[in-house]
Amino acid sequence: MKNYFDVPERRPWEDAPPTGFDGPDEGIVVRKYGGSSLATPELVHGVAQEVAGLVRTGKHVVVVVSAMGNTTDELVALAGQFADQPDPRELDQMMATGEQLSAAALALALTRRGVKAVSLSGDQAGIVVGGEPGSGTIVRIDPTRIVERMRDEQVVVVAGFQGRDATGELLTLGRGGSDTTAVALAAALGSPTCDICTDVQGVRTADPRIVPETQPVPTIAYEVMTELAHHGARVLHPRSVELAERHGVSVRVLHSSRPGPGTMVEAAEPLEGGPEVIGVAPERDVRQVRLMGPRLLAGGTARVLARLAASGLRPDTLTWPDPDVLWFTVRGSAPLAGPVRELAEELGAHWEIDEDLGAVSVVGTGLLDDPGHLSALLRVVGELGVTVPTMATSPSRLTAVLPADRLDTAVRALHEAFGLNVPAEARR
Repeated sequence: MKNYFDVPERRPWEDAPPTGFDGPDEGIVVRKYGGSSLATPELVHGVAQEVAGLVRTGKHVVVVVSAMGNTTDELVALAGQFADQPDPRELDQMMATGEQLSAAALALALTRRGVKAVSLSGDQAGIVVGGEPGSGTIVRIDPTRIVERMRDEQVVVVAGFQGRDATGELLTLGRGGSDTTAVALAAALGSPTCDICTDVQGVRTADPRIVPETQPVPTIAYEVMTELAHHGARVLHPRSVELAERHGVSVRVLHSSRPGPGTMVEAAEPLEGGPEVIGVAPERDVRQVRLMGPRLLAGGTARVLARLAASGLRPDTLTWPDPDVLWFTVRGSAPLAGPVRELAEELGAHWEIDEDLGAVSVVGTGLLDDPGHLSALLRVVGELGVTVPTMATSPSRLTAVLPADRLDTAVRALHEAFGLNVPAEARR
């Protein structure tokens, strides 16, 4: 069985259909274990025992692993002891060792249990990537070596988060890249399902660390899961969900050590019963930029938006309260003052940045079909005495920006207001 993804390296491979795909293979299990599931030798042995159980059922197993525990953060801190601003290439070389260590450790633990196993780096697994250090994207997968090992009845343990580019340089995929590695390999090997094993028992209606009464979500559509992942839910990386949808791979989110059904992320069924709220997600590290000036609109809005796009800033929301003022929000903690100052100078505008903001998103299906959802969001936030400077809406998401210190309170209030503290079947 040889399945290849072979598309031009000038664009991500997920933009094109697989080449040589010969249909789903139910005999292959592709499973990813996150760093929290591998944080100690005891946990690694527990994962090895679980994988050995899969092998005894006659399955061919490919395991993708993240770095053990907080290893990636520790490696980044270690790099900082040698350089104030580590060279991105060298930082990638250092960070990739975390996943390689996990892969070798799990292979050894499996061998100890009498299970034939081999660890492979991303490069050895046939993963070719493109882009820049720290943010690579997969452009091609040749699973030949993995298939050969499976034919030899070996469990193949692949280091996630990494691959080699066309010149032989090692590149990492950015945080959450192991999820993407696992889904990509499932698609390349023809597995209809990819298991993501983590420290939570599937997708919940909210973060259980904020809302104790969260409920499990048994199934969720790709597009809804993508919204949750983009806007605060950390169960899956959004790129992995988009990739799964593109190639028709169902993603099953499971707890790494507790038995249970988890959550299946798959294509949506035809909408029945009208709009539905599925979850509430918080997002921290949101900042609002204000540009102000009488010459701001000289040359038209297209000029301003073009300059904004060229600045490297990635606005999440845009608001134009009057002709001489532009507001936009930016997510993340990357340095912002420098790019904003340059943009303001180009536009002849004054600038301000509001820090200490967050965003809360109500996520579901058909949310704009019922205006009651938006009014309920505004009512709940208003009752908290919070001013919302910016909002964003889509058919599957309603987002309000608000002070970061009120974020958890808003999540709990919205979770209760939309009835998410009871099982889904009781809400219907």
